[in-house]
Amino acid sequence: MDERVLARGDDPPEPPARPSPTRLPFPLHGLRPAVAAGRAERWRSPWLVSAGLLLILILLTVDVLASGPLVAADHHIRAAVQARATSPRWLWLSQGRLAPAQLIVDLGNNQVAIPVLAVCALIAVIGRRTLRPMLAAAAGVVLLLATVVPAKILIGRSGPGFGPVPAGSLGVFPSGHTFTSSVCYGLAVLLLVPVLPARFRAPAVAAVAAVCLLVGLALVWCDYHWFTDVLAGWALSGIIIQVCLRLAPPPAPGPARSRNDHGTRPG
Repeated sequence: MDERVLARGDDPPEPPARPSPTRLPFPLHGLRPAVAAGRAERWRSPWLVSAGLLLILILLTVDVLASGPLVAADHHIRAAVQARATSPRWLWLSQGRLAPAQLIVDLGNNQVAIPVLAVCALIAVIGRRTLRPMLAAAAGVVLLLATVVPAKILIGRSGPGFGPVPAGSLGVFPSGHTFTSSVCYGLAVLLLVPVLPARFRAPAVAAVAAVCLLVGLALVWCDYHWFTDVLAGWALSGIIIQVCLRLAPPPAPGPARSRNDHGTRPG
């Protein structure tokens, strides 16, 4: 060290600082964020929802075939509902073709639900400029006819107040009206969501969910189906919708736009 520099009272140069160890946002012995995020994403996968719905459908089917405890619950539910539905105070709700409950049931007819799906798919095709929504709608109709009809024949469950179903005839499990309305209206609104204004998306999905719920409840109220028939229709429709949406996934969100992109003057 130069003594003249020290004599002037200058401080000696400091040794170069040692770089401090990088502080990791996670312990070395733990999972890295990317791995943890990947696992969380897998747990949020829509296929897990489909797996859960499939499990519910299997349990309901086995219970019906084995005359399990849910069959007894169906009888209790029917007795409680029909005690109210057939009372003079509530007959107006289901008696007659133009009764509110009957009109709601009609929303599950193929002649009503399938054209609605076709129109909504066409609007989605025009708005998204791709044929994928129409392919998804067509797949929904095909799977609708290819699953519920064979299931009704194979299971052969008799409806409320009816005798055994003859071999080869349609039973009531799962509920075809519930299945048709849920697949067609549910798939229709999900195909339309990407082309709807943002403020209308959540109300549209909620409205369709309410319609599908009302169709199932109206079927039980009018004594057309057991409650587990309706549950099975909802479960099966959720699986079919997930499969069909793979043919028309929602468009990837674009980059965020600033206020100036919309023509708003800067402040």
